[in-house]
Amino acid sequence: MTVYAANCHLIKGDKVLLKLANQGVSKGYWNCPGGKMEKGETPMECAIREVREETGLNVKNLFEHGKLIFSFAGGSNPDWVVHLFSSKSFSGRMRDSSEGRLKWFDIDSIPYDRMWDDDRYWLDLMFGRKRFDASFFFDKKNRVSRFSISFLPKKA
Repeated sequence: MTVYAANCHLIKGDKVLLKLANQGVSKGYWNCPGGKMEKGETPMECAIREVREETGLNVKNLFEHGKLIFSFAGGSNPDWVVHLFSSKSFSGRMRDSSEGRLKWFDIDSIPYDRMWDDDRYWLDLMFGRKRFDASFFFDKKNRVSRFSISFLPKKA
């Protein structure tokens, strides 16, 4: 069964906020705030809620990049469909949550060796405010075995 989720990268100048997950499928990986969509929730509502729950921050003016589609363990059917957002507009007091520790990273010092393997293929596109859909196929060791990226038109 396919899981639907939303992620949102928070960007402040030349830094991006990442979370070292201590539970779930991303346990042990640095990743952005995000998670599974709840029944009746839009992808954007999910991204806003997840950022608030995982960071204490209220995010607005989200930029919708597209979807990341993940197939694991050599499978060809999507296991996860993740709607990808970013924002440079947020307020509140940042705090760690039960889901992980937060840290700001310089964009040129992102810890790719401690992140999902697919991130190295699309993070620069996101930082460049590109719109795209991407599909990633992982082998049994969670390494990308193949992928495709298709660019989307700019939204009006």
